[in-house]
Amino acid sequence: MRTISVSAMVAAALAALPYAVAAPAHMAAARTLVVISYEYAFQAPEQVAAGAVTVRLVNRGKMGHQAALLRLDDSSSLVRVMRSLVADTAHTSGVHGIGGVESALPGDSGETILVLRPGRYVIVCAYNGGGHAHMSMGMIRPLTVTADAMNVDSMLPATPVTVRLTDYHVALSGPLHAGRQLVRVENDGVQRHHLSIMRFVGRTSLEELDKWDGESKPAPIEAVNGGTTVLDAGRASVVALDLRPGRYLLECSVSNDAKSKPHYMLGMERVVAIR
Repeated sequence: MRTISVSAMVAAALAALPYAVAAPAHMAAARTLVVISYEYAFQAPEQVAAGAVTVRLVNRGKMGHQAALLRLDDSSSLVRVMRSLVADTAHTSGVHGIGGVESALPGDSGETILVLRPGRYVIVCAYNGGGHAHMSMGMIRPLTVTADAMNVDSMLPATPVTVRLTDYHVALSGPLHAGRQLVRVENDGVQRHHLSIMRFVGRTSLEELDKWDGESKPAPIEAVNGGTTVLDAGRASVVALDLRPGRYLLECSVSNDAKSKPHYMLGMERVVAIR
């Protein structure tokens, strides 16, 4: 059975937060938060104003990275949460999955639009390298979202296609297409979910992929820029995709707890053809 370690394994019991409804199609995020990744560190502003924010992850490293945004409870200690995430990601309490860029390839970038409310956040990369999560090697950084007195956009832009994540299914409201596009991703389930997007290599079937050990070369699947990191139940984000023709796998590989199967083994995987 394959094991794909490209998902963010965040808090085991993440609380639900309501997501914003869609804004008119012409509306873009009011501001951009640029996060630059290396091995093993983030470079990013210390704060950003609340509202609709485009999170752009620029990967200047030599391996894939992600930028997952987690919001702290008002009563949570930043020091405790950061130490807990580094020591035992899956059992960290007091944080909520807001979304983020699931994948940015080396020398490339990925984007997602999020609605951020004022509060304390951390930016993390939970990819695994050499048996250690990247955040444990330095890829964890605090972020403050400040209140904005101006009347800024606080809704996600409308998109032609929505990907709905439920317990345990991946559904699309319409077809994806080759080229650049914005896609809304909603977590309509009870559990937390994320969306990983990968492209099949050659004629590999889903059955063959399920038998892959996750390490043998050549790999039957390749990562692409985009997707969304873990979303709390009820949360949504808009992701930017640039797809070339081929077959793609959309899946969630989060587990409910340490003893549970990853969600793709429960049905949260979908193959789509892009033309």
